[in-house]
Amino acid sequence: MVSERVGPTWGRVMLKPLLDMNNAEWRTLYSYFRDRELADWNGAQPIRLPEWLFRKVMQDEERSGERHGFGIMNEELHLIGSIELYDLRPSPPARPTTATLGVMIGERRLWGEGYGREAVQATLQWAFQVCDPALRRVRLTTFSHNRRAQRAFAASGFREVSRSERPGRTDVHMEVTSEDWHARTDS
Repeated sequence: MVSERVGPTWGRVMLKPLLDMNNAEWRTLYSYFRDRELADWNGAQPIRLPEWLFRKVMQDEERSGERHGFGIMNEELHLIGSIELYDLRPSPPARPTTATLGVMIGERRLWGEGYGREAVQATLQWAFQVCDPALRRVRLTTFSHNRRAQRAFAASGFREVSRSERPGRTDVHMEVTSEDWHARTDS
């Protein structure tokens, strides 16, 4: 079943608001967050919450304005991943101007096919043009060895702003401003 609301689109992807996802889509999303390899790429542990609680927490955070999350739908309108803006600054109920981006393509067969890049572009378009209030800056962190992700983010307008060392890894911090994104997309 397709949502009545059409989310942001870019290329082959449509972003479906988490609150509009159906039960099957929630089960698929839950499986992505339980996947060990996907968790490793995000520097996290696979979730251990039961599915009903995972869904409740995500939906409660959406409703409170703590995050803006979307399911990534491919051209056949199948859920293939998720993308979110979280760590909003200043925190709601103040009017946030900055957010952190997180993206995950859960379907391994689609890795390297450009779906993540298109989802990032759709999210930035939403963040800088549709979101009320519109954000002024979106940032993210990736591992230094994940050069494929860094290239994809750079192609979407992100630039490296710093690096930080952690035990066993180096994090690359990137960001894009509304002005920079508009300069790239409006020309």
